[in-house]
Amino acid sequence: MKDTPTTSVPPEFPPVPRRRLPAAERRELILEAAIDAFADTGYHQTSLEEVARRAGVSKALIYDHFSSKQELYRELLETYVHELLERVGSAAMSIPEGGETRLIAGLEGFLEFVDERRDAWRMLIRNRASDDVADSFERLFDEVAAMIGALMAEEMPPSILPEGVEFDLVVEATSRQLVGSITSIANWWDEHRDIPRTQIMAMIMEFAWVGLERASTGERWKP
Repeated sequence: MKDTPTTSVPPEFPPVPRRRLPAAERRELILEAAIDAFADTGYHQTSLEEVARRAGVSKALIYDHFSSKQELYRELLETYVHELLERVGSAAMSIPEGGETRLIAGLEGFLEFVDERRDAWRMLIRNRASDDVADSFERLFDEVAAMIGALMAEEMPPSILPEGVEFDLVVEATSRQLVGSITSIANWWDEHRDIPRTQIMAMIMEFAWVGLERASTGERWKP
């Protein structure tokens, strides 16, 4: 009688425990998931449950790092607006001479941010009017305009001043016009990504620089 072959049973091994991420890595995972969610669906439509799902963590874990959705959004807002400020400021101040060359350098830094941080840009623009975070956005927008104004003040000749208006007020108003128009063009570009960055730069310069240059020669609009 032949021996019946026996099938060897592999020894059982305990399951490999999942590596517990350090707190800093978990926080970064949550922030990355949050910016994706805010960019896709906006501030009000994004829930912490959705952020947790995208991050692969529990909602309770999010509360270990952020007290609310508002706090989570504000951290992203400050992070990316300050990155934008750093890019624009560093690019502009790397040019020793001012005027057109410095403006182009600053715009390059701005457009690079829009191009490379698409989700961040969409989050910033899509949530601008959200009541819960409007104060934070406006404060940071003021910082952007103030930085642009400081650069412009060095180059703005007295001849650009409308009669009866103080220099500082003209700088403030002009910088806000410039930031507002560039923001609108960049937002439009986000929906037309097939257009090269060089073409967007040309559009901005034709709108902004040509007008400033004509005003600096004393040309005035007359009704």
